[in-house]
Amino acid sequence: YFNLYYKGNSLGKISFIPKTGLYNIRIHHKFIDQRIKERFKPQENTYLTFIIPKEQLHPLFSRGNLTSMSHKVKIVNYQEEVIFEQMIMTDNVDRKDFIIIDRQIMDKKAKTKMDLLTLVKQADSNYQFCVIEVKLGNNPELKGDVIDQLKGYTDRIEQNFEPYKKCYELNFRQKQELGLFDRSLNINIIPEVLGIVVILGYSGLAQKRIAKLKEKDPSIKILHLKNVIDLLKAR
Repeated sequence: YFNLYYKGNSLGKISFIPKTGLYNIRIHHKFIDQRIKERFKPQENTYLTFIIPKEQLHPLFSRGNLTSMSHKVKIVNYQEEVIFEQMIMTDNVDRKDFIIIDRQIMDKKAKTKMDLLTLVKQADSNYQFCVIEVKLGNNPELKGDVIDQLKGYTDRIEQNFEPYKKCYELNFRQKQELGLFDRSLNINIIPEVLGIVVILGYSGLAQKRIAKLKEKDPSIKILHLKNVIDLLKAR
């Protein structure tokens, strides 16, 4: 199956039902309007289940329906940090030194999701995992919780390094085949997992919290992206 996401929210978990020509599609009821329900007649619950033939797959996800669903996402579940995540992803495509490989990652033992998982280039074709936690400067987790959070994620990958390596080297090759990554790149993921907290905005609060974080753990890596306007740089 695959999920179709908009602003961090799933607009459909789409599964093919073998030997039937049918698709099973689950979408949260808050994102579906009555017009779509009347046409496609899903089984109703918290998540609506659409069982449709392949001929109806594109009509269900027509431009008009996607616009309607996207509008409801903005009303129901607008998350600033998720938007920030997506901005980081969009502004860092087509790089060879820093590759965003996945977002909102969980494994079988996880209780919370890593925000972004990236690959950072070392020598030759060697890359290291780097976990990025994305926080707005006013997030209370910057008072200290984020330290344990980030360390927990990096430790989990270190302790399960071979499965993560196998999974994401395959993930990378599949995305190359889809044309999402440079086909000339070879990736060999090596041990030692990096971690960084990327903070956006709210500079007054953020600066104080960054200082506190550094007091608690001087080794933590922090990147603060500011929204300060420098008029001298205007062109």
